[in-house]
Amino acid sequence: MRAAGPGPGLGEKNVKAGYLFHGEELFPARQFIDQLKASLATAEGEPASEDRYDLEETGWRDIVDSARNVPFFFSPWRLIVVEASKAGQAELEKDEESILRGFFADPTPKTALLVLYSGKLGRTKPLYKLFDGLPESLVQVREFKPLKEAGLVEWADRKAASLGKRISSDAVDRLMEIVGGDLRVLDSEMEKLATYIGDKKLIELADVHAASDWAKDFEGYELTDALEKGDIPRALLILDRLMADGARGELMMGYLAGFFRDLLLGRIGLRQGRDKREIFREVRPSIKEYFGFYPEKFRNFFAVAEGFPDAEFVRLATDLERLDMKLKTTDSDAQALFEAFFYDFGRTIRRPGVTSKRRG
Repeated sequence: MRAAGPGPGLGEKNVKAGYLFHGEELFPARQFIDQLKASLATAEGEPASEDRYDLEETGWRDIVDSARNVPFFFSPWRLIVVEASKAGQAELEKDEESILRGFFADPTPKTALLVLYSGKLGRTKPLYKLFDGLPESLVQVREFKPLKEAGLVEWADRKAASLGKRISSDAVDRLMEIVGGDLRVLDSEMEKLATYIGDKKLIELADVHAASDWAKDFEGYELTDALEKGDIPRALLILDRLMADGARGELMMGYLAGFFRDLLLGRIGLRQGRDKREIFREVRPSIKEYFGFYPEKFRNFFAVAEGFPDAEFVRLATDLERLDMKLKTTDSDAQALFEAFFYDFGRTIRRPGVTSKRRG
């Protein structure tokens, strides 16, 4: 098995035609995809586009057909991300193997095929054997295992450093007690803590305790982050969790109203020719420029703020008002109404590489 994995030095010269990432902890693989998208941005700052597929819904023939669509020479790079999680998806029919081998025999320019298999993928499985048998100059294969305690501590230290912070050992221990070892959750919580402590440089145990209560006022953080990224599947999962925890429609409406208010302020500021950093300071005052995640948050906000034609922005804002009225005057299913709004938002937003996908 190849030991090489995602790391520094990303850029056009180092992109491979294919990647197969598998294991029980795929968060680092998903981070790699985000880093790859950013590293392949055009001169105008447009990131690589991203098309997502689930093998449960789309077969290899259709996926490769999509990857075969050659972009114009001035177009951004394309990342074809394929999600797999079921045992049968590690198998390949003869025609599927032929299709994949044909793609890698003559890869489409400026296109990378990335397969994320959730769970350990045996070396004897056809999917693994196909990727592992191709030249290392062409593809990359890596297994991601859950981090044990020492690895989690090291990861938390690196994450804190990337945010311009340090974190005490007892704060790390308590944080892991609260949220466990899921890197995606830990990553989100660390960013919240960095925002919470403001100009302080050290995240301490008392901050973790205080932030646990403070986070109650921060329930919309993840939802806003998902919408700014155009990640509709994640927004739907957050909605599921919040509604299951007893969140009322009024609370969810408050989050969305605040989100659209910030977008409107951003759009007005841009029309007035104001500096983007000044605008961002007003709509996201808790996110400081020295935070490691500032560039991503800044980029995502303006990608959304600028991502709608005026008529579509007005339509969505009007639909949100109607949704609010329906919640107040009828016994409609609040979650179903919000889900429909999220789907519409995902279809409408003009974000390169965003693929909203209906569940079920």
